[in-house]
Amino acid sequence: MSPDPEILAALRRSRFGTLPEPLLQRLADGAMALEVPAGAILVQPGRGGRLLVVITGVLKTFLIAPSGRQATIRYSRPGDIVAAPTVFDDRPSDAGCRSLTPARVLAFDRDRVRSLAATEVQVSQVFNLEMAHRLYAYFAELAGTTFGSLRERVIRHLLDVASEQQDGPLLVARLSQQELADAVGSVREVVARVLGRLRDDGLVRTGDGGIELLDTGRLAEESAAGVTKVTPGANRGR
Repeated sequence: MSPDPEILAALRRSRFGTLPEPLLQRLADGAMALEVPAGAILVQPGRGGRLLVVITGVLKTFLIAPSGRQATIRYSRPGDIVAAPTVFDDRPSDAGCRSLTPARVLAFDRDRVRSLAATEVQVSQVFNLEMAHRLYAYFAELAGTTFGSLRERVIRHLLDVASEQQDGPLLVARLSQQELADAVGSVREVVARVLGRLRDDGLVRTGDGGIELLDTGRLAEESAAGVTKVTPGANRGR
């Protein structure tokens, strides 16, 4: 039976899109497109993961400290590969993954993907490139967190706080402007101006209940802008 056209289309938009069509179809065999609500855990920290490709929506890969605080490693958007190391390593991952928005993801048959990676050099090369890209991205993530612009740091902290507090599809960061300023190493007046620009851009809404994130996709993309600038080959392979 031929693979689902939607699954093939999702693969073509990802790094797997460099593969010839026969290999792409073999990779698609056994894959399933899953509808995921906002706030769903896709990979539980401390447990084994599953290879995914994002079709729609935004996912967050994170670590949890003993205190319960989450640290974001990565925001994944359409076309991104998630949990690539699981193809080669059965050990439980310290990182977890959850959906920030309603999402559609492609989940693979791991045994089939492992077999293809072991026997088809073009498939293994896709994973080699993905791992290299992820390594450089983690280096850049550290640099972006440390040296990113104030706007990028504000957006990242809002995403982090809102996702930790998420209950349903809405993302609301329940914190004061002073708490936000303290978290990003600035003063309240300057952070208030940043929030004003984010409001003008239609990205957030402020009120007594906190700061509501109106466009998670755009915010996640902007928070990663500084990371992309310093990531070698960040725009390749798509």
